[in-house]
Amino acid sequence: MRVTPVMLALLLALSPGAAAVQAAAPLASAADDRVGATDVVRPATNENTTAVLTLGADPDRTAFDSTSVSLGRALAADRASAETALSVGALDEKLAAAGSDRRRKQILTRYRYRIENHVISLRSAEQRATEAFSNGSLSATAYLRTLGRIDAEAEHVRHTVRELQTRAQKLPDFGMLNVDTSVQVRLMLVEGPVRDRISKSLRGTRDPIRVHVSTAGRGVALSAIRDGEYVREIARPDRRDSGTTESLTVGRAFNLVLDQYPWVRNNTAGGSSSQYSPTDVYDVTVNHNHGNFTASLDAGTGEIFKEIQYKHLEGQRTLPPGPGVRNTAANAFGTENVTLTVNRTYPGGPLRAHLANETGAPLDGTITVDGEPVGATGSDGVLWTLGPDEQFRVSATHDGTTVNVTATPVDIRSAEG
Repeated sequence: MRVTPVMLALLLALSPGAAAVQAAAPLASAADDRVGATDVVRPATNENTTAVLTLGADPDRTAFDSTSVSLGRALAADRASAETALSVGALDEKLAAAGSDRRRKQILTRYRYRIENHVISLRSAEQRATEAFSNGSLSATAYLRTLGRIDAEAEHVRHTVRELQTRAQKLPDFGMLNVDTSVQVRLMLVEGPVRDRISKSLRGTRDPIRVHVSTAGRGVALSAIRDGEYVREIARPDRRDSGTTESLTVGRAFNLVLDQYPWVRNNTAGGSSSQYSPTDVYDVTVNHNHGNFTASLDAGTGEIFKEIQYKHLEGQRTLPPGPGVRNTAANAFGTENVTLTVNRTYPGGPLRAHLANETGAPLDGTITVDGEPVGATGSDGVLWTLGPDEQFRVSATHDGTTVNVTATPVDIRSAEG
């Protein structure tokens, strides 16, 4: 098996006065057949949270956008069209009218081909939209709507496949084994928790959320804050080769992935590994002190091609904020000082704003980033939002007093060894 490094960057940011970021020495290899050594970008301060998979190059384009329910009708129409094309009801009518098991098998086989062709079209549509967004011919709003539509259609495809397999299993010597797994693996690169939330927001079943999107080549990274969690998903089609086959034990796959996340290996709270049998794709899910992540490994290429991260921002065992940049302003009467602390991060990463008075007591206030309102601090004086791509200004206003902080994001990139 040919192995190449997994490109990772640590999540935590450097403070403005911290030393320069340096690449770490490669991890020692205990065996020739393990996933390759990793160059990891290490903060000069500390290493106290997990690494993240990167796009591997300067993004072609990045943007912020908030999903809008006003597009819900268009999304509903798109999904209705997909459901009509893959109607389980129409399938049942054809099966009921068939005069023999042989005929029913032919109907199910053709329906399976229709599903597989639809999956191919979904992936092609996603890649066309990514290319159009990257070259500037598609707006961020239209791009997110497309990703939401595709995610909704993928969800319907999964349901249809399960129904197809249930009907196939009722026929003698015709179980259509592995069709469900095959479709799941093909859909992995066009699904994710942020896309799902976009889809639900567009349909009006969940509140809109602010999303950071970045693309490079065929890769897509999306991040958002929802329900007190930071969520980040990234898909790297360039690291997936469905034409190769390599078999691993699930235990070995678990260790190969965990080797790429040194902090997690020392702070794991348990995890699991599973194979999409009979493919060469493995999912490794690991719980750690700040949340959990799932990394999808292509055993043939030896690379992680998809990653989903969840980081707790509320309650106990939360993500620790990085070193802060702060500024203080006095109110117009000189009776109270208002201090804003901003813990900076990488583009699209979790950015923390904390507002307090001179005694350290939390204050409520509205927060803007580069002039855009992003929310208000809570009872603890804290607001989590998403970090911009370039130097940015965070402003907080409490009882008529405004304080500003300017910060620069951390470069998430790392070099491949």
